[in-house]
Amino acid sequence: MKNMTVGRYLVKRLEQAGVRHVFGVPGDYVLKFLDEFQASDIRFINTCNELNAGYASDAYGRMKGIGAACITYGVGGLSILNAVFGAFAERVPLVIISGSPSTTERLHPHLLHHTAGDMRLQRGIYEKITVASCVLTDAETAPRKIDETLASCVRYKRPVYIEIPLDMVSKECAEPREYEVTCIQSDKSALEKAVSETLDLIRSAKSPAVLAGVEIHRFNLRNELHMLLDLTGYPFATTILGKAVIPERHKQFVGVYYGHLGAEEPRRVVEDADLLLSLGALMTDVNLGIGSARLDESRMIVANSDNVRVRHHIYQNVSLADFIAALRERIPKGSATAKINHPSLLLKNNFTPDPGRKISLGRFYERINHFLDKGHVVVSDTGDSLFSSAALFLPEGVDYIGQAFYMSIGFSIPAALGVKFASPRRRTIVFVGDGAFQMTAQELSSLIRYKLNPVIFLFNNDGYTIERAIHDGPYNDIQMWRYSELPQVFGGGWGCVVRTEGELEAALKRTVDEPESLALIEVRLDRWDCSDALKKVGKALAPK
Repeated sequence: MKNMTVGRYLVKRLEQAGVRHVFGVPGDYVLKFLDEFQASDIRFINTCNELNAGYASDAYGRMKGIGAACITYGVGGLSILNAVFGAFAERVPLVIISGSPSTTERLHPHLLHHTAGDMRLQRGIYEKITVASCVLTDAETAPRKIDETLASCVRYKRPVYIEIPLDMVSKECAEPREYEVTCIQSDKSALEKAVSETLDLIRSAKSPAVLAGVEIHRFNLRNELHMLLDLTGYPFATTILGKAVIPERHKQFVGVYYGHLGAEEPRRVVEDADLLLSLGALMTDVNLGIGSARLDESRMIVANSDNVRVRHHIYQNVSLADFIAALRERIPKGSATAKINHPSLLLKNNFTPDPGRKISLGRFYERINHFLDKGHVVVSDTGDSLFSSAALFLPEGVDYIGQAFYMSIGFSIPAALGVKFASPRRRTIVFVGDGAFQMTAQELSSLIRYKLNPVIFLFNNDGYTIERAIHDGPYNDIQMWRYSELPQVFGGGWGCVVRTEGELEAALKRTVDEPESLALIEVRLDRWDCSDALKKVGKALAPK
C-alpha cells in the first residue's frame, strides 16, 4: 500500500489507542509531523512551554487512560523531562513524541542546533524513565516499533518515548493491522498459590480491611474492586494517590489513610486490621504518612500491577486484575459488620458563613465540602492544597487528581488544561498555593485561549508554606503578585480577592451564575495558616 507513511501510521495508532488531544510546543524538527494531526481526529493543543505540555498530557492520561505530548528535539525533549519523570513514578500511561534531525544529518559529525552533538543522548536519557522507547530510523521497521512501544504504554501504564526524525515523517510504510494490546499475563501457578495462601489467611481473620490505591484506577479495576467490597463487606480506606478510586459515598468507606497525618478513623481501621488487603497501593512515604504509618507486614497482603506479597512470600508475574478476579470468585461472602464513622458525617451540619469573619484555611475547606457537586473534578497542587483536599469528602461522580508521590509543585494549572480536554462537560476545581502557581502561571493563558472554565482557588499566604513548615528562611519568600488581575491581563475569565467568609460566598455564587467562565479566586490567608497534616509533615521532614 502506497498511501501510508510513518507519520500517518503513528497518528493512526494514537487514535486507535484513544488519544484525541496532543499537547505540545512547535519546533522545527517536529513541524512536519504536526501537519499529520490536521488530517486526523486528534487536535494539537499549544501550551506555553514543554513542561506544562507534560503536566497537561499527564492529567489527560489519568482521565482518559492514555495521554500524549509532542515536542521538538533537545530544548523541548529535555524541558518536558520533569513531567515525564512524575508520570513514570505515578504509573501514568503517557506517549512522548519527539521530532529530531533527519537521518542523513546523523551521518555527519557537525553540531546541530538543539543538540549537544550526540544524537543518541536524548533517547538514552528517556530510557531511564520510560517503560519502552524507540527511534524510527527505518520505514520498514517503524510500524513494528510503534506498535510494540505503544503496547507497552497501555499494558504497563507508564510513559514511552518515540523519536521520529524529520525525513521519516513522509516515508512510505505498511498499512496498520488490527489494533490489539494484551494485558499483563499472570503465571497460573503463581496466581493459584498467591490466592490460596491469601484465602487461608482470610478464613482465620476476624477484622480484615482493604487499602485501595491508584493502580485500581490505572488498570481500570474500579468495578471489580467495588464488587469485591460489596461481596465481603470489608471496610476500606484509600491512599491519597488513590483518593476516590471507589466512590466515597460507599457505605464501607472509612476515609483516606496516610498514617498519623490523616484522620483517626481510617488510621484505626487500617492499622488495627488483623488482615490488611492492600490492592493497587504504592507504599510511598506520603501514602504512609512520612514514616508515621504503623503497618505490620506479617498481617498484610500487598498486590500491585504484576506481583503479590502475602506476608513475607512474594509471587512474581501475578497481575492485579487476575488476583482480584480470582479472589472475587472464591472469597467467603460476608457483610458489613464493622462499626465505622463514615466520612460523610463531615456534611451532617450545614455550613453557616459569618460574613464579616476573616477567612481561615479550615473554614474555607469546611465550606468547599458543601460546594463540591457531581460533575466536578478536583485537581490539587503539591503542598497544603494536597493534604487539605485529601480530607474532603467527595460526592458521587467527583474525581480527584493530585501528584501525591512525585509531588512536583506547579502541576495543577496545566493539569487543569488536560482535565478539561479529557472531560469537557465537567468543571475542574483547582486548589493551588501562590508559590506553586508562580511555577506554571502562564498556562492560565492557555485555559483562557481555549475558552475553558475551571474554578481556581489560589491560596495567597506569601510564600512556600510547605517549605516554611519544614525549615523556614528567606529563600521561602516570593514576589507578591496581583493574582486576581491575571485573567484580565490574559484576556478572559474573571478574578477576585477573598478575605472574609462573606466574600467567599459571593465568589462561589458567581461561579454558579457564570458556569462557562474561568474563575480565579485569590484567597488571602495568614502566612502560617496551614493544616495540622502539614504541620506534622514539617516536623517529620525538618532537618535534624
